[in-house]
Amino acid sequence: MVNKSLHFGTSVISRSKSKPDNAVAACAYRSGKNLHDEKLDKTHNYSNKKGIISAEIFAPENAPDWMHENNWSRFGNEIEKAEDGHNRRNSAVLAKDFQVAAPRELSREQNWQLAQEFSKKINSRGLAVATAYHETKASDGKDNPHFHFMVPMREVDENGFGKRYRKLDGVRKGQKADPTRYGEQSEMMKLRREYYQCVNKALKEAGIKDVYYSPEKQEGKKPHWHKGKNQAALEKQGVKTRVIKHNERVDIDNTLEERYGRVKQDWEEAGYWSKSGEWKNYEKYRLQYQLNRGSAMATRDASQKTQSNVATPPVNRSEKATERAREQAKLGARQSHSYQERVRHKEDWDRSR
Repeated sequence: MVNKSLHFGTSVISRSKSKPDNAVAACAYRSGKNLHDEKLDKTHNYSNKKGIISAEIFAPENAPDWMHENNWSRFGNEIEKAEDGHNRRNSAVLAKDFQVAAPRELSREQNWQLAQEFSKKINSRGLAVATAYHETKASDGKDNPHFHFMVPMREVDENGFGKRYRKLDGVRKGQKADPTRYGEQSEMMKLRREYYQCVNKALKEAGIKDVYYSPEKQEGKKPHWHKGKNQAALEKQGVKTRVIKHNERVDIDNTLEERYGRVKQDWEEAGYWSKSGEWKNYEKYRLQYQLNRGSAMATRDASQKTQSNVATPPVNRSEKATERAREQAKLGARQSHSYQERVRHKEDWDRSR
């Protein structure tokens, strides 16, 4: 049986960005329709957008009638109105958008049934969701079926959008960590696992037994930034964009975490982990690796600077400027090396305690 994983990304539709988001425009993009924004008196036109298979609004049973009529225009305008009455309306988070990959093993009809089942799980929390099924071309040339689950940040009652659903809020700086907002027990993690359950159930009903999608395969790992077909094309050309560099660093960090996990397991089996203070030392070693990694990068940069700026100085550079560049490069290399030495001495001191 092949063990696979699926992308389950989250983005925020918010007014606090440099270019504020708009709920009506977000609905128009996902549904592929022309929707009129009552507040801005503007029509958002996405009727020419390609790749939209299905789009529908799902709401709890106690929602008002208009929310069950698949009225995308009113849905977006009501989200805007609900946040306009808030005291932080200029920086309001309008909705969360779950960008989720659909399994390629299923047909379009089966994938849409999967999206409907997961939408009902969101409804069970008292939330409405605008669900869209898109299908574009992936970087490997195959189809890229995926869903957008746009979830407003307010619970639904018979009057429309009511109080804020706090479990989808992240933990802000300075706030006490809430297990329902962060970590293994967070609402986001629960939704992700429920989606995988729906996927495996759909595969089983379709008679596909040789594929299993495991939520644990990617848990505990840092996520990649989304790499679309344009980024993939640049990567094939050897161009290192910001997204590609970030994903490479994430791969290194995830490999490091996996190796430390194996070391920790070996220490536990050998009985070393039960010693007093070993857990704290393990956390120190992990932090020191990050410091060493940064120091090694600084040494590399200083070495490259020495080769490029000093060994082959520009033609129009004076002798005095070349000498100054040489001294600065030596100083940078010496400082980065001494920093490594300080970290190494600190490791020896920690081990001797």
